[in-house]
Amino acid sequence: MQNAAYGIFRKGQIILDEPVTAPDESSVIVVFLDTQKIVPAQNSNMLLRIFDTLGAWEDSKDAETIISEIEKSRVSKTVDIVI
Repeated sequence: MQNAAYGIFRKGQIILDEPVTAPDESSVIVVFLDTQKIVPAQNSNMLLRIFDTLGAWEDSKDAETIISEIEKSRVSKTVDIVI
């Protein structure tokens, strides 16, 4: 499941508005929002719009299955090249 939290960037540090339960050394994406357009942190619709924009999703398939499906869907064509 994707986690998201609002926060503020102050003096070189990001200070989150709420606790986040994520393992140490988790990868993150930091998006600096235009301060005039920020919706209050309680508005979960804003988080959903951020996920939609960034393409976040949850997938029940493991990486090997996804890679296998991609490889099976590849199509190659042979084309005669005339020089």
